[in-house]
Amino acid sequence: MNTQTEITSDLPISISLQPALENGFEVTQVIVTITRDDFISSLDLQIEENTASGTFEDLEPGIYNIYVEVYEDDVIIATGSGSGEVIVGENTVVEINLEFVQTTGSLTVIVDWTDLLPEYPQRILFIGNSITYFNGGVDLHTMNLANNIDPGLEVYCSSVVGGGWTLEMHFNNTATIDSITNGNFDMVILQEMTSRPVNDPDLFYYYATALDSVITAAGAQTAFFYSWPFEGEFNTMIEQQAAAYNYIGQQLDAPVIPVARAWQHSLQENPEIDLYIEDGNHPTVQGTYLACCTFFSFIWDETTVGATYVNDPEITIFQRDALQQVAWDTYLVYGD
Repeated sequence: MNTQTEITSDLPISISLQPALENGFEVTQVIVTITRDDFISSLDLQIEENTASGTFEDLEPGIYNIYVEVYEDDVIIATGSGSGEVIVGENTVVEINLEFVQTTGSLTVIVDWTDLLPEYPQRILFIGNSITYFNGGVDLHTMNLANNIDPGLEVYCSSVVGGGWTLEMHFNNTATIDSITNGNFDMVILQEMTSRPVNDPDLFYYYATALDSVITAAGAQTAFFYSWPFEGEFNTMIEQQAAAYNYIGQQLDAPVIPVARAWQHSLQENPEIDLYIEDGNHPTVQGTYLACCTFFSFIWDETTVGATYVNDPEITIFQRDALQQVAWDTYLVYGD
């Protein structure tokens, strides 16, 4: 009888905290996440003097992506990313250079991440599933709406989407990670599968946090697309979704764009405007338009009222004006 021995090795991590210490910051926590194909694992490093270190044990050989988050108390102050190869019989130390938000002269200074970003984003990536790409995609129509209202914004939107996809699937998808890392985006908007924040919130939090690490390491801001509930479960599901999205938004200091609340307001004020198609999940062209108007108001702090752009000629002038007003009313209630 043949037997096969499973061969594994370790991946030590060593991170110098000297730049933070030299500038008077006290690093209280360093979290490292590694991924390879569908494998993901996180480690809270031990901090001694000016070094954070730890070891991922019993890993299969291969190259792993490495993402680092550095905290002072509950505030994230720096991130880093890189890769390391696990080789059987060897323990190669991986050194990660921390990237702080702003530099002054030759010294690195830790400030709020938003100081790196433009006042308003110009390049936006949407990550999600059919809720995002239905009717031509909220990325396309949000871009067209924004540039119709103010051509000077020069907005560019793109998306990475898959039917029925979760954030977990996106995190394990090379194309998604490459788009975040190499797309030079100012903002990345995450849309989770409709039911997951309700049925499995811990999994939602885990992969939202993992993607946020990639997004912030790329110098972008994370935001969340709080999408509408299933039509048949609207009144109960919307509050469960709200609790999950608001929690992760607070944990990651990421804005939550409450499209679901705009739908709720529209269904109350304009019940004659159908937002759902027959499946009780996906949007009509009117539902997509309301989502885009809501995105515009929450991202650029302006109203869409008076805009002439619509995403489909089926939308009447009455519907256009009513949905624009609903989006702005939602912003006035839930916006900053």
